[in-house]
Order: sequence, then C-alpha cells, then structure tokens
Amino acid sequence: PEQGAEVGGKDLVRVVVERTDGGHRAKLYSDGVKGFAVLGPARDSRPEAICDGVELGKCYTSDGQEGAQRASVRLQHKQWSPREIACADEQQLESFGSVKAQPVKAPAVEQKRIPFGEGWTRYDEETLVDQRSQVYFVQIGRQAGQYLKRNAETGRLESVGPPNHSKDLPLAVTAGSASVVRRGAKLDRVVILNDVAKIARLALKFPLSFLDTPASAYALFQGLRTAESAQWCAENFHKKLLPILAEKIHVYEAKELEDVLRRTLEALDAELMLSAHAFSGCGALLAIVLGDRLIVAGV
Repeated sequence: PEQGAEVGGKDLVRVVVERTDGGHRAKLYSDGVKGFAVLGPARDSRPEAICDGVELGKCYTSDGQEGAQRASVRLQHKQWSPREIACADEQQLESFGSVKAQPVKAPAVEQKRIPFGEGWTRYDEETLVDQRSQVYFVQIGRQAGQYLKRNAETGRLESVGPPNHSKDLPLAVTAGSASVVRRGAKLDRVVILNDVAKIARLALKFPLSFLDTPASAYALFQGLRTAESAQWCAENFHKKLLPILAEKIHVYEAKELEDVLRRTLEALDAELMLSAHAFSGCGALLAIVLGDRLIVAGV
C-alpha cells in the first residue's frame, strides 16, 4: 500500500512511495482540476525512494511543477549515499501534504525593446529596420537591443553603434537671396531649405530625426543659356539631397557630408543630361549646415 502524505483536499499536493515490480518509486501528484503526477526513478529499496520523494517535494515547493519535473530528470542519475539512505525519514513526506497545488506558470513573454528615433518598420518578428539607412534593430532574443548593419564586402550583419541622438546647438542661421536680371531675364534660381527635417517629413513623407540642428541646406543654380536647367535643378534639389542624407542615422563626419553634396550634384547632373533642359546648362553652388558644421560644394 502507498504510504506518505495523505492530507485531504483535491487541491493539495501529495508525495507517496509506491510499490513497483520488484522495487519502489516516489510519486508527487495532485488530484485537483488540473491534476498532474511527477514520478521518481524505480529504486531497489524503499529508503532510496523516500529520498527521491523528499527531493521532489522540496523542488515543487520552491519552483512548482516545472521544478519537480526537472528534479525527476536529475534523479534518474542520482545515487544516494549510504548515509543519506540511513537517514531517510518517511514522515518528511507528510510535510508536503499541506502544500497547495501551484498553477503551471506560463512562460514569461519577453518585452520587445524599442529603438531610438523614428522611421523604423517591421522586418520580421524579432527585428525592425530603417529602410533608408538599412540599419536593423533587434527587439528580442540573444541580440536584443543591438543595432546591426550589413557589411558591404562580406554581406554579413555586423553590430554598429546606436543612432545619433540629435543635438540642438544654440546657433541661429539665417539666409536670403537676390537675383539680378541678365540678358533681359532672371537666369538664377535659389533654394533655401531652412529645416530639412520638416521638409523631408512634409514633402517626401519620411523623417530625418537623427540630424543635429540647426539642419538646413541652400543651393544657387545659375543658368548659362536660359533658366530652364536652373529651374529644373531648383525644383529637384531637395528630392536628391534629402534621401541621400537619410542613408545614415549615425553622426556624419565632415568628409561624409562632402560626399553627400558630391552625390547630390552627380544625381542632378545625370538626370538633367537626359532631360529636355540639358542644352540650357547651369552652374551650381550647394551648402549644408548640420549643427556647427558648414559644408560647401560647387560645379
């Protein structure tokens, strides 16, 4: 017959030692609504099974059903010492009879981390991506909280630093323009972008939240034969510059800003040469202000 804790109540946990074919084993169980049973290994002697039952009860008391199940696995390889067997006390099993059955805990849901700044979109269940810069942010898992970018040479994603936390410097930048009539017409066109982040959001529908401020850009296009080329460049300047600026969400170095203006001029020139306004021709002078830095380029 089974012996051990036999305290009444279906919600209570019981630990008993039961007979098996040629041996004994410990059993921790509950007959509640969500009843369960955790078995110890088959033992040759009853004292060994009692030691198993005490271990199962202790692990259940501290870590619930999952703890008892882990203990059951460990006990499969456990050999009790002669001293432990001699000290086995079946009355210890009764102390677990007052332990109320614990509900199985649902696995904790890992909270997804939130990256700094705007413009992130869902890449997969674990990752967000800033499409323009191609920087990834891992929300959960082993790499949670890391920013990653693909190495152009190896094609592998590598860890990079966090995006630039834009600084608002105490600087005031003002700009104006005046045009002189030449050959009976105004051949020059001026573009003043006093707030490139605002213009990107309103005109191109994407944020530029990683730039230091003030963040502004200026352009002077001087028509050579007519004003058509200058007019086209003025209308398309922001469409070329701002997407290039958005390709980086980390701090821009001065050399990188020079490259931004160079690429903007090349993009304008390449498209202008394919348009109907190519024969008109124009010169260009560009300037960009980011924080306390001023970069100028021209052609």
